[in-house]
Amino acid sequence: MSRVRTPATEPLSARERQVLGLVARGTGPQVARALFISEARMKTHLAYVYEQPGVHDRAAAVAATHELGLLGRSLY
Repeated sequence: MSRVRTPATEPLSARERQVLGLVARGTGPQVARALFISEARMKTHLAYVYEQPGVHDRAAAVAATHELGLLGRSLY
């Protein structure tokens, strides 16, 4: 299933917020195991997260999305 997104105009999905919150605390394999998804699927979620603030790595995504208020009240 593909979806078309406009960066910085759509809020992060619940799953994207969940992935980002877990990535802030652990590694890709840990996140994938915790969510019962493949690492490839987890990376796909992160790719959508990176689009929102226009970043290219996990640390920048966590910082930027938090700063922009895209995460809501909490990372977790």
